Amino acid sequence: MTVRSDGPETSSDCEPLLSPELRHHVPPRPNPLPKLQLAVVFFIKLVIPIAGTQTFPYINVLVADLAKASGAQTGYYSGLVGSANSVAHLLTIYYWGYLSVEDRHGRKPVVVIGTALTGLFTLLFGISKTFPTLLLTVFLRGFFSGTTGAIHSIVGELVDSTNEAIAFPLYDIVSAVGFAVGPLIGGTFSSPATQLGGPWFDAPFWRTYPYFLPCLITATIAAAGLLLAVFVLEETLPAKRGIQKMAIRLPIDEERVVSPVRQPSTETLATAKPLSVWTLLSLPVVRKVCASSGALAYLAGSWTAVFVLQAYTPLEDGGLALSPNQIGRALGIMGTLSIFLKLAMPFFLRRLGTLTVFRWCMRSWAATFAAMALLPVVAQRGGAAAEWAAVSGVLFLSRIGCMAFSIIMILTKDHTPGTSSLGTANGMAEFAQSLAGVFAPTIVSSLFAFSASHHVMGGYFWVIIMVSVSAVSGWFAEQLRKYRDD
Repeated sequence: MTVRSDGPETSSDCEPLLSPELRHHVPPRPNPLPKLQLAVVFFIKLVIPIAGTQTFPYINVLVADLAKASGAQTGYYSGLVGSANSVAHLLTIYYWGYLSVEDRHGRKPVVVIGTALTGLFTLLFGISKTFPTLLLTVFLRGFFSGTTGAIHSIVGELVDSTNEAIAFPLYDIVSAVGFAVGPLIGGTFSSPATQLGGPWFDAPFWRTYPYFLPCLITATIAAAGLLLAVFVLEETLPAKRGIQKMAIRLPIDEERVVSPVRQPSTETLATAKPLSVWTLLSLPVVRKVCASSGALAYLAGSWTAVFVLQAYTPLEDGGLALSPNQIGRALGIMGTLSIFLKLAMPFFLRRLGTLTVFRWCMRSWAATFAAMALLPVVAQRGGAAAEWAAVSGVLFLSRIGCMAFSIIMILTKDHTPGTSSLGTANGMAEFAQSLAGVFAPTIVSSLFAFSASHHVMGGYFWVIIMVSVSAVSGWFAEQLRKYRDD
């Protein structure tokens, strides 16, 4: 029996299908959230987006200096930096996720290791003085940020079907906060000798290492997260706790009114083993969720790389000629917009349904890339107020598209057969995202540089390509329509 949940259903539609008990069944109130543990996980998760995004305001300036590039040509090199992080993430995300489900390890040790070494390699990034060294530190930071799959699984094991629509959007708000705070840190504290001055920062060290201060601040946040992970975070892996909460997939709300006789025994739950990646891939819905996850990551990764590059590039090359501080403020606005949108997400999910919201989020990417073609025109012909209004509009559109990341988490959890396989399933979804992320920064940055350098289609050839890719990605989202919301 399948039921569409993307719109309201009439009683005549349901009457032939549902028994009176199920028709009149009122869903239970959401169970209380484990606030302390979720707060700890949220703070630890904050480390990764801050570590990644604090480099955005100054990365093109740094790359241009180390690679001896200029103007739009910087795009060829900055794309490599973005891809280095994703290559490492791709090579390790599945294994971190699988490691976290093994009985002898669990989630907590994986999170502790990842948090500690993310902070360490962020510090080393700040003292990089050659382009190969820069790539190496980015690669190693990405290697240990692959532990996000374990963090996703912890959240999935702390909540249930009655409160996940609240917890997952809140969890994703953490990334939005990171996207707001990270660029502000990078834009405000980079080059402190010139931006901050004074006896503390007008010194040879800060002139030699102008990007160490934002990295130091980020590493301090990582150290705080490490302390919380070691001393406060509890292990959630069911096999480690002696408890296994296996979700039984039932139509409509039967799983909420099922007789206790149908519940699996404690012995069965304790001996449940995670399914292999090939077994999970044999399920059509898992394949489609992973494909949608990869498509979303490609669009989001491409947008971030090309927006930062466009913001840095001179006006004559189709850019906005913004300073690192201005880029940091723009990305801070983006993160703030994302916070407000994601606070409203539970309302949209309840009102419209998970799949409907997901499809509209994916559809917004085509409009986002198309609108970016207008930014240089506004920057050249309008005033500063008009330029910032246009930039804010594009940032808003991009955040609508990124709301889909929360929904991917829900889809992954809801369509994974048992929590014992949740770590593997999250690892697969992250793997798909990282695979897309390997190619997204390099391809879109190279397309931008090629379009600007050779004035292909007025310098907007990259826009046409990305709008086309967005349309194809929207098709992936449409393939999930046959699967109901829970």
